[in-house]
Amino acid sequence: MPAPETVASDPLLEPLQIGPLRLKNRIVMPPMGTGLDDEGQMNDAAIEYYRRRAAGGVGMVIVEALLVDPATEGPEPRIDRQSCLAGLGRLVDALRPFDVAVGAQLLHPGRQVLSGRLVGPSPIPLNSVSPQPHELTIAEIEQIVDYFADAAALAQQAGFHFVEIHGAHGYLPSDFLSPLANVRQDGYGGDVERRARFPREIVRAIVARCGEGLPVFYRINGDEALKGGSTVDDAIAVSRLLVDDGAACISVTAGNWRSLHVTLAPMFLQRGHLLDIAREVRSAVSAPVIAVGRLDDPDDARRALQTGAADLVAIGRGLIAEPEWASKVAAGRAEEIRPCIACNACVELVGSGGEIRCAVNPEVGHEHLWRIEKTARPRRVAIVGSGPAGMEAARVARLRGHAVSLWDSGERLGGKLEAAASAPSKSEVLRFRDYEARTLQRLGVQVHLGVSVTKAVIEAEDPDVVVLATGADALMPPIPGLDGEGVHDAQALLLGEVPIRAGEHVAVIGGSATGCETAELLLARGAEVTMLEMAGSIGNGIEPITRRHLLRELRSAGAKLLSGARVTAVQPGAVVYLLGDEERSLRVDKVAVAVGWRPRGAELREALGEREVVLVGDALRPADFVAAVNAGAEAALKL
Repeated sequence: MPAPETVASDPLLEPLQIGPLRLKNRIVMPPMGTGLDDEGQMNDAAIEYYRRRAAGGVGMVIVEALLVDPATEGPEPRIDRQSCLAGLGRLVDALRPFDVAVGAQLLHPGRQVLSGRLVGPSPIPLNSVSPQPHELTIAEIEQIVDYFADAAALAQQAGFHFVEIHGAHGYLPSDFLSPLANVRQDGYGGDVERRARFPREIVRAIVARCGEGLPVFYRINGDEALKGGSTVDDAIAVSRLLVDDGAACISVTAGNWRSLHVTLAPMFLQRGHLLDIAREVRSAVSAPVIAVGRLDDPDDARRALQTGAADLVAIGRGLIAEPEWASKVAAGRAEEIRPCIACNACVELVGSGGEIRCAVNPEVGHEHLWRIEKTARPRRVAIVGSGPAGMEAARVARLRGHAVSLWDSGERLGGKLEAAASAPSKSEVLRFRDYEARTLQRLGVQVHLGVSVTKAVIEAEDPDVVVLATGADALMPPIPGLDGEGVHDAQALLLGEVPIRAGEHVAVIGGSATGCETAELLLARGAEVTMLEMAGSIGNGIEPITRRHLLRELRSAGAKLLSGARVTAVQPGAVVYLLGDEERSLRVDKVAVAVGWRPRGAELREALGEREVVLVGDALRPADFVAAVNAGAEAALKL
């Protein structure tokens, strides 16, 4: 009789013991800013945001960075006074039912304070426009060490199971470790052991104050990703010292404010790009190691554990996009995970002082208010247009119990997503399109593609309500010659409707996201590209981390980027433009126009007369991906 087949256990789901902590699995929600707190205090919005992700099955939640120094001001919540305990205690209590270890990340921003006194190991400004920070005295360093210990004691009092010191990304402890920020000549500067003195004192102070019952994690830069900055060899040496001092776990990240594309990798960076660094640290220390860096695909996360790169995996933006990531993995439903597309919309909004939102998950930031509840009055809903707004409206409306049909003249779902994903750095966008397509099929939405929706089509369908998510058409400004031969809407080039030959000269009029994506594709096909943007800079509206890297890549690929250039005419084989007061002419073979959008669907709206019609997304007001997805969901909640 043959032996029964054995099913290999999933390494993501294996428990792990870290000191007194027993983790039910290896999946970590790392600390990420939300902007949801109320003047530094945890409120209902923040608590429900964390509760949703704890309920989604992660083994560990590390709450976003909490300020430890009363003299610092920033967008982060605080843990520097007794009054913080009420909100923090409520947060821990809200997560308690879910068998999850909850940690508090402790932060001193150093040179990166929003307001208040800037401090650092040395008087080196953060950048060329920042004020010079105050060089900390030894007495002031000792005071800050005490602040970390005080904060850890408050975290223990609030019920947190562990604390993590934020020792990366250019904050104060990592500035002490960085040769670029620390040029001290005393016991806190010089070789790596002396530069590690401040972080080591923090760890030792917390262990002495709180005892073994409160494990201390340390988040370290595995590589500062800057010439002359701290390296993986530094990280290895410091991690060994920290573990000797009592650190129970090392979380390996990388980068700082000048290398944010490494820290918060946009979609064009490869998945798991920091695993080699984590592997080197893990091979050198006896404590468990957490890896991070675009590991939101379950197979990638699993391999990180199987190959010995880490003991735990941090799923950051992936858990913003999909709170139930862990539970869906455990249930064998990975295909139902809403994919993070690494667009960094969440990062941009919080970084600019706003509240967290997500391009693919409209619930984010609204968890305390947002509920998809079955309607008491099911209706027949026809949605015209299958871009992000239309697909999301269909998904939410169907979940609420409405009978939903989705119509589009194209042969595939997604609207402008196909064109956006044509740029080499943007292919991840289609993961969202494919997720929505699978979800709509599973929910039973009736999808009709290749149909030009008219009044007659709607009358034959006879829905109770029509949602117009018809998107937007390219805007053609009144420039003489734009209707001439060789002039194309940039979308046509992105979609491959217009051939691109190597060596031909193409002018891209418009330097927004679409213009940059078009330029990127043209360069990849061997064309010579000149971008002409009337505004003072190129890439306006693109998420800043992506923009910085993308412009650098465009320039290195040979693109000529002309801002402040106003096109006055397009002639056969040439574009005429003003740069300042000087008129210039550019020889071209083709012209791609990417200057904006205008709503589409006014004629259909008018033809539908008295029918109940709801306009969403670009059909109402051209905006970005985040606005489109959120608009579609919100419209469906009101049906």
